[in-house]
Amino acid sequence: MALKNYRARLTTDPFTIIQKNLVAHKAKQLMFDYADDGRIKALTFTLQINNRHYGFRLPARVENVEQLLYGTKELTDAQKQQAYVTAWANIRDWITAQMALIDTGMVKFEEVFLPYMLDRSGKTYFETLEPKHFLLDTGKPETDEVIRL
Repeated sequence: MALKNYRARLTTDPFTIIQKNLVAHKAKQLMFDYADDGRIKALTFTLQINNRHYGFRLPARVENVEQLLYGTKELTDAQKQQAYVTAWANIRDWITAQMALIDTGMVKFEEVFLPYMLDRSGKTYFETLEPKHFLLDTGKPETDEVIRL
């Protein structure tokens, strides 16, 4: 199975679509984080929820897309560009789909974007909880019982 958007082109700017979508949903202070090569590596924004502003950061992780598309070989500039375009096209599509779920009341914004919410140290909740194996508070399971779905 081919990776979604692996042939995407920058005919429409994914950043403009992402920005319009987030602003339409009351996002504030949109900011792009740039890598040393001048490419956007993450999107950071704030959103007001229950009269309080929360920060969110969505990383692109383009290097993972490069690995999936091309493996470990030395990449050409065109291959690096294609991985970059593919990564951001997928983020654009994901945000658009999540906003459709939010608009229909199927989910809340914070329900979908919680892993990307920033804590006081500037880490996303995902980055904070991953080393703790997603355990809260004490870092110990509340019970020895395994939860099965």
